[in-house]
Formats: sequence, C-alpha cells, structure tokens
Amino acid sequence: MKSIWKKIGLALIALTITSQAHALILIEPYVGYDFSLNGEETSGSEFDFSGLGYGGRLGIQLVTVMFGVSYDIMDLDKEPETGDKYGYEQTNLGVFVGWNPKLDGIRFWGTYFIDSDGDSELDDEDDSGDGFGIGLGYKFKPWLALNAEYRTFSYDEPA
Repeated sequence: MKSIWKKIGLALIALTITSQAHALILIEPYVGYDFSLNGEETSGSEFDFSGLGYGGRLGIQLVTVMFGVSYDIMDLDKEPETGDKYGYEQTNLGVFVGWNPKLDGIRFWGTYFIDSDGDSELDDEDDSGDGFGIGLGYKFKPWLALNAEYRTFSYDEPA
C-alpha cells in the first residue's frame, strides 16, 4: 500500500513539473545602426565603420533561456585615417545563447560568429574570419526592443 502512494506522489510531481515546462519558437528580425568605437587596425592603418545593419535570429525561447542561430548583413561606410570612405558589406552567421531574467523586459546574450565575410567595393579580395558579441536589451513590447551589442571580429590575412 505504501508503494502505491509513493508512485501516485511521484506521478503528481512529474505532472506538475511537466505542466510548467514550455518552449516558444523565437523569430526575431532586427534592424540597427552599426558604428565602430575605436576603429579597426589593418596593415598599419586605422579605419572607422558606420552604416545600416539588418538581420534576424531564429531559435528556441524557454522560460529564461534562449538559443539559436543569428544572421545579419551590414552595409557600412569604411573610412580610412587618410583618404575617402568607401562601401563595405559584411555578412555574419553565428550561434547565440541568451538569458531573460525574471526582470521586466531585460535580457542578455552572447553570440559566437562562426563565419564573418567582408566585401570591399575597392578591391576583389574578401575578408573572412570569425568573432563574438555580447548584448544587453530591453523589450518594451513583444514586438519592440532596444538593444546594444558589442562585437569584435578577427579576419584571416589575405593570401
């Protein structure tokens, strides 16, 4: 008889736990303005970047954890220390994991960019590398958020 009550108790606990679990599909398009804080040093020259960026995230949203893939395109103006600025397009593919603490609307995330490619309108050489980013955001509405993200990339030397 004691064994039956133990099994019923365990079954009730299991039902309670599983009824609280849920996951949502995360589909998050975004658009933003990208700019460099301290420039990029390449071949002894420093460059500043600025321009429009757009992309999206696709993943899973659990109660306080989110994870998935991220893809974005940045149409940038690359301005050398000396000389005229020119167009530069950067595409980034990454994986992210984030945390939504039970604070109203605040969230944190980190992204590892598996592949980052840059294409300059000045030459035929493409930059290729990887990078990472960390971000902080605030969701005003389920469809509106303000985010700040720090990113850094490392590119292979051209052959």
